[in-house]
Amino acid sequence: MIARTEKPLSFRPRLVLAYADSARAALNARHFRRLGWEVHQACSGPDARRLVRALRPQVVVLDTNLRDESGWLTCAKLTVGCTGQRVILVDGEVSPAREEFAEIVGASRLVSAQAGLPALLEEIHGVALSTSV
Repeated sequence: MIARTEKPLSFRPRLVLAYADSARAALNARHFRRLGWEVHQACSGPDARRLVRALRPQVVVLDTNLRDESGWLTCAKLTVGCTGQRVILVDGEVSPAREEFAEIVGASRLVSAQAGLPALLEEIHGVALSTSV
């Protein structure tokens, strides 16, 4: 009789990343993959929503200036009904008024695009460890 050896299942947190700027999207996606995330990219709001419904990611990162539909509207559609979906918006300008609007549309956070990847990493840090399988 041959003994089966099974590898333990490894958990890779999922991230849906939607940016209008494809170069920034590729850079961020590559970085998160190196950190062990399963990254799925979208370039429009409707594409991001389809991915979220299909994949149930732990985090969604949306550029506020997406094609077809703003990240603001996409966020509102994703979080309607308090689904618990964690959405981080990335915007060119962060101000108290914009932060308030981000809260209204259901975003977990609003991150400055100028702050770049370090600010996004700081916001997402620890999500993989606190997510249940």
